[in-house]
Amino acid sequence: MTKKTLTQSEWIILILGIAFVGGVFIRFFPTLIVGFPINDGGMFLSMVRDLTASNYFLPKFTSYNQLQIPYAYPPFGFYFARIISDIFSISEINLLRFIPPFVNSLSIFAFYLLSSELLKSKSLGALSSAFYALTPGAYGWFVMGGGLTRSFGSLFLLLTVFVIYKLYQTGAKKYIGLGIAWGGLAVLSHPEAGIHTAATCILLWIIFGRTRQSFINSIFVAFGVLLFTSPWWLTVISYHGLNPFLSASHTGSFGVPFFVGVTKAIVGEGLIPVLVLLKIIGLILAVYKKRYFLLIWVFLPYLIEPRSAPSVTFYPLTMLIALAFAEAIPFFFSRLQKINVEEIYKNKIYNFILLFVLVILFIDSSLYSFRLIGNSLKSAEIESMMWIKENISPDAKIISLTGNPSPEIDPFIEWLPALSERRNQSTIQGYEWLLGEKFFERYSDLAELQNCETVTCVEEWSLRTELDFQFIVINQINESDSVNLSFADSENYQQIYKNDEVTVYQR
Repeated sequence: MTKKTLTQSEWIILILGIAFVGGVFIRFFPTLIVGFPINDGGMFLSMVRDLTASNYFLPKFTSYNQLQIPYAYPPFGFYFARIISDIFSISEINLLRFIPPFVNSLSIFAFYLLSSELLKSKSLGALSSAFYALTPGAYGWFVMGGGLTRSFGSLFLLLTVFVIYKLYQTGAKKYIGLGIAWGGLAVLSHPEAGIHTAATCILLWIIFGRTRQSFINSIFVAFGVLLFTSPWWLTVISYHGLNPFLSASHTGSFGVPFFVGVTKAIVGEGLIPVLVLLKIIGLILAVYKKRYFLLIWVFLPYLIEPRSAPSVTFYPLTMLIALAFAEAIPFFFSRLQKINVEEIYKNKIYNFILLFVLVILFIDSSLYSFRLIGNSLKSAEIESMMWIKENISPDAKIISLTGNPSPEIDPFIEWLPALSERRNQSTIQGYEWLLGEKFFERYSDLAELQNCETVTCVEEWSLRTELDFQFIVINQINESDSVNLSFADSENYQQIYKNDEVTVYQR
């Protein structure tokens, strides 16, 4: 008896199953191993806890770092975590561990819906989803603690683009309501997600709309999103005016230059460059087959908002990878030369190659996830922060030295104010809502501080920036011995705490 060949539906379910199971594993793996949120999320922890103190009303300020930072950040993720924590008695820190990878795993199915429509093929949609789920580095920012907002922003961006595309294709009124719901949630989830969602939908109209009715429908969606999100932004404006939003808008260029960013997106973060050639072939196919939407969408994010551009550019690039894999491989292998895109599931050689590539990607992504483990707080670091909370005055000002010249991606510096509930003068998070054009000046100052190796350097820096302090916290994992020796030898400082990784000096 001959073995039955998979039907197209069975093949699609199989590929989606591989994508989801493998994708879930690599997304949850880092935080399960570490037992703490990956990388960032300290400010978000404070903002979730602030909702308890405010009885669920939108606070005027967040308690994070005692800076009177306006509570202007889109709050959907904070409310979601607060509600889940209160209903199920789950700690906020554990929610920062598990919500981001869970929501980003759901994005695999949202991406399947979108890619199936844009590529006009469920088979290509399943193929795109497999590459989306298993590509190394593409999910990193979404599974970290800060992914509490980023993962929701990504999910709702994908769903919004999907329903707006369906609106332009069918004109069905139900997609107006869905566009308002998903678009509103994208705006309420993450500031940059809202910007990229709006820009992508405008591109959708230019490529697929351009009719009077689709323009009218777009106006309804845009007005509906404004109305849906108005309780949030009207409250913020009533508290602070437009200042927080204007301030945050000055930090949008916090990214890499256009051509550098696009090149890095094509190269990727994997150790095995199996996708680079497919991306290049996909871009060529996009030109040849006149898939202008996907082609422009690759470059648009870097023109709109560079900081989050890599994650958005990844969406069209992944679809182009699937397109290249479905059409280029059959072209180069004569036995597959005449295969139809909708019949790729029938060819054993093709599926063997696909399975081999997916296994390679899974291994590469697992290695990437393993690297993420090192970018999280260690138990001794957490212990030192709790000691500070219990033993140092609440109005004390701290400077933390880690030797990391990139304070925006330093977990120790970000989590210190959240866990110790003390002010850390070397933390950058939150200043985007306060400093406006001076944000990058402050960023440069904080980066310069981490190069200090002597007491004199730190004190001169404090005088120049007018950021005073009473305590120095040195993370010995990253900082050189010369810093500790300098403070230990100084008569003006006394060591008051030490464990295997952190030393605290009182001035």
